[in-house]
Amino acid sequence: MRFQKAEDVIAIIEQRKNRGYGLDHFKAYMASLGNPQDRLRSIHIAGTNGKGSTTNDIRSILQTAGYKVGSFTSPFMITHLDRIRINDQDIREDAFLAITNRFYDSWMEWDLSMFEIDMCIAVFYYLEEQVDFCVFETGLGGRKDATNILQPLVSVITNIGMDHMEFLGDTLEKIAKEKAGIVKEGIDLITAEDKECCLQVFQKHTASAHAQCIKAGEISNIQETADGLSFDYGNLKDVALYGKARYQCRNAALAIEVCLYLQRQGHIRLTEAQLRTGLHQAVWIGRFETISKEPLIILDGAHNADGIHALCETLKQMEDVQVLFSVLKDKNFEAMLQELETVCGEILVVPFYNERALDVKLLEGRKHIHLMESYEQGIAYALQKAKPLVITGSLYFISDVRKYLIKKGYAG
Repeated sequence: MRFQKAEDVIAIIEQRKNRGYGLDHFKAYMASLGNPQDRLRSIHIAGTNGKGSTTNDIRSILQTAGYKVGSFTSPFMITHLDRIRINDQDIREDAFLAITNRFYDSWMEWDLSMFEIDMCIAVFYYLEEQVDFCVFETGLGGRKDATNILQPLVSVITNIGMDHMEFLGDTLEKIAKEKAGIVKEGIDLITAEDKECCLQVFQKHTASAHAQCIKAGEISNIQETADGLSFDYGNLKDVALYGKARYQCRNAALAIEVCLYLQRQGHIRLTEAQLRTGLHQAVWIGRFETISKEPLIILDGAHNADGIHALCETLKQMEDVQVLFSVLKDKNFEAMLQELETVCGEILVVPFYNERALDVKLLEGRKHIHLMESYEQGIAYALQKAKPLVITGSLYFISDVRKYLIKKGYAG
């Protein structure tokens, strides 16, 4: 089969989300192609929250330093093609089609999943475009994830929280073990995690792999600036970020630690000015994104209890905020709502169009909860009140809402 349009390919591969036969099967497929991923200089990132932001921070720093950088993230925010990027630009449709037409028959023969197909496309795109570095975010977990075919320059784990427990385990230690499955022989691990039970798991894995477990340092002196925040990290004072999300300071600190490590290892040359500029320019859509200033509408992809807790640390700095919320049914929505109730008096809960979305009628009659029939109705209701509106609960949800708001002319 030969495809002429990316949308035709995407329609097929998005039907393959739950296919595939495990990492060994995908490793065998990539081995049949000569293990092309081994020719990439990669950074591999796992964790419960902050993977996408940390990936983007590292990409921006390296790009500012003059390197050509690929980034692989999920889920997509605007189009499927934005999962695979070089220097913050989506994969070109002609390149996407060329790789698809080259490998499509083998994907079907091996019965690969959507994520495995995307991974294969990314590897060949980055090789063909001769990127200097590429940053890969895991999809789910680490040990069994399709990205775990990589032999990276360094492995990174942002943090550990209680999410995807049906796949990763029902304790922090079990989840940490799955994430630590990205650790490879002789390849160091850098983490922003500070819970001792998780660090012990990481240290056990790195010791077995004859590698170091490096913990990012503490951040301090978080201050609001005209367009965002600043913080201190080690010898770096007043590191400036664009945007007001306090949780991004931690992601940025981890990115700093990773880039300084790459410099110490002789992989990159980086000035302090390039590091600072890269971080300030590292805007990541859907993460405390101000999509409209008047009225003030903010989109945030917090999609589990830890993510909502981090979001609420920022919302505490705002006055009279209202929240529009929707969530997938496999998330701990009770804990998420309890966190949100600490910062706002009324939460507008709405459905959205996803087979995994929660049936919002389960929340009927709950104090502080106002059920709406649709997010379109919820937005219209909220905007009548002339209060800041924060929309959160699911990356899939805010992706849908973002498109709607742009179509309605609110963006800007």
